[in-house]
Amino acid sequence: MPTLTPTWTEADRTAVILSDRAASRDYLLRLLDCTGIFHQIHCAADLNGIEAILDEHAVDALFFDWQPPDPESIAELAACLDEQDDWRDIPLLVFTAETSRETAICAFLNGASDCLGYSIPAADLRARLYPHLNRKLRIDSLREENNQLARLAISDPLTGLYNRNYFDVALQFETARCQRNGSLLSLLVIVIDRFNWLHANFGYKAGDRVLGLVGGVIGDVVRRSDIPCRFNHQDFAVIMPETTAPEAYGLAERIRDELNHRQPRHPLDRFSVTLSMGISSISGAGTFAPANLIEEAYCAVETGRRFGAGRTEIFSHNLEIFTEDGFRLDLEHPQGNA
Repeated sequence: MPTLTPTWTEADRTAVILSDRAASRDYLLRLLDCTGIFHQIHCAADLNGIEAILDEHAVDALFFDWQPPDPESIAELAACLDEQDDWRDIPLLVFTAETSRETAICAFLNGASDCLGYSIPAADLRARLYPHLNRKLRIDSLREENNQLARLAISDPLTGLYNRNYFDVALQFETARCQRNGSLLSLLVIVIDRFNWLHANFGYKAGDRVLGLVGGVIGDVVRRSDIPCRFNHQDFAVIMPETTAPEAYGLAERIRDELNHRQPRHPLDRFSVTLSMGISSISGAGTFAPANLIEEAYCAVETGRRFGAGRTEIFSHNLEIFTEDGFRLDLEHPQGNA
């Protein structure tokens, strides 16, 4: 006689029993234990207990001590499982003393995956559980693969930060939200100094090492509310909702300090990685295009670079022009030889 080989292992299988009757709960505990399938079996007396267990454990099957005729209790339990994606595919198996055809149809129509009698032998129950658990395993695998594909679609594989496509969508959304709610928004642009020289003299592998280093520092320093992105080949950007320009400046300097502690080693030990950073901010007043926010942040970067690499500047709408010696030209009161 052929044997059925499951595609899952019993070592990590978890079940939950929902029953408010001690005798039925104890019987189901013994029955499920006899199948040899589940490593952990939890019990709950109501929906609140079920939700608490589902929040804490990865559950593979839910067994309900059902007393027909009561279709609403199955429907409520099925609706509870439908609240979250991780719960939605947990098989719901109901146990009942009445195993008539009408009872089974009622259970299926209200969301049950299977309808079983208390008298079912452990070996038969084990065989009935195989397709349900295998189906859940396949769905969990597909969900994880889809999540990985979704992460790949919005992330940069070298640095692990969000990519340019995600940056454009996120900045558009945050700018619109800022204008709608009158909230704050800051954008930090980070440029690696002398990166083209590094790439030309040390090769693309060294450039990738530096990009990975800087990306790792940014990812470790930013807050949970921030959106760190790789903007283009050598530039990074951090979208910071509800953040003022001085607060963004503080974050930029923390990134700089952390990078100083992680400078690259041989063969780049003689190359000091420095960052030129620019900050632009809006407060929700008026209409503002995301492209303007990006342009202003880059203007702040270039303003800082006029005085040397490795500076952080905040964009200002006040027009100031400096000479090559660093002196400010007063456009309102020009002086010169008559």
